[in-house]
Amino acid sequence: PVDSHSKVMRHLLVLNAPLLLSTAPMVVAFTAGSLSRPMQSARLPTTTSSLHAVREATFGMGCFWEPAESLLKQPGVLATTVGYTGAPSSKAPPTYDTVCFGNDYVEAVKVAYDDDVVSYEQLLDYFFEFQRPKYSRQYASVVFVDERSEKGEEEKKIATVWRETNIETKVKRADNVPYEIVQIEQATPFYRAEEYHQRYWEKQRLRALLTVALVAGSSGAYDGFFNGAVGDFSLFGLPFDTLCNGVFLVGAGWMLLERSSARDVREMKSGDLAAMVLEGEQKERLIQQH
Repeated sequence: PVDSHSKVMRHLLVLNAPLLLSTAPMVVAFTAGSLSRPMQSARLPTTTSSLHAVREATFGMGCFWEPAESLLKQPGVLATTVGYTGAPSSKAPPTYDTVCFGNDYVEAVKVAYDDDVVSYEQLLDYFFEFQRPKYSRQYASVVFVDERSEKGEEEKKIATVWRETNIETKVKRADNVPYEIVQIEQATPFYRAEEYHQRYWEKQRLRALLTVALVAGSSGAYDGFFNGAVGDFSLFGLPFDTLCNGVFLVGAGWMLLERSSARDVREMKSGDLAAMVLEGEQKERLIQQH
């Protein structure tokens, strides 16, 4: 019975190996499509939320990967997307490379939030708590407001009072980041960053898990599985550990190609992110009705 079971497992491995090997590099490189969508959170507005309750805010928070994820977990925050802003409108659209080697653009997080759940002042507290600023333009701590609108003027007043009050009371974060580091600037065009930056850590966790699994396979950690069927398996004359190593190298190369060739930066107009959230809310209502 044991030998029969091993033969069955070997047969299954041989039958499914081409499919596994063809899909693994794409999985490692791109993870899952649903994870790469920065526009929509799983926490959509409730059916009682009115359209006017969904607002947007933009913050420079240092390296944008972690702050975007942290903000998305807060009550009332409906969606986040990362990008570049803070440069004069006459500047050419940025790329990650030009932001890294330039002195104009700031890495920023655009937030869509429900102001029936979280106020702008509370959002400022989240911004300060989760930011990771450094003393460079790219990683500057900035609250962007559009003073050309009534809403922007109101936000500037709230942000100014919030900043000055905390400076006067000498409040600091646990890591001694002072409120003096926060700047309030006029909003300029916001460019959504390359796709591989969106939900970055969420994707990297799965990639890390797959990487560990492939490295373990290449080291022979699975050779004893299924009564040795995995260790005995080969395809095109290549043993299982060599196949794992090959898939790992192809996936790593695919990721490098993805980063070097990504040029999908695009401008997001004011209201685009909120519109995406509301569209998601409408779709969810239709699904619930059916």
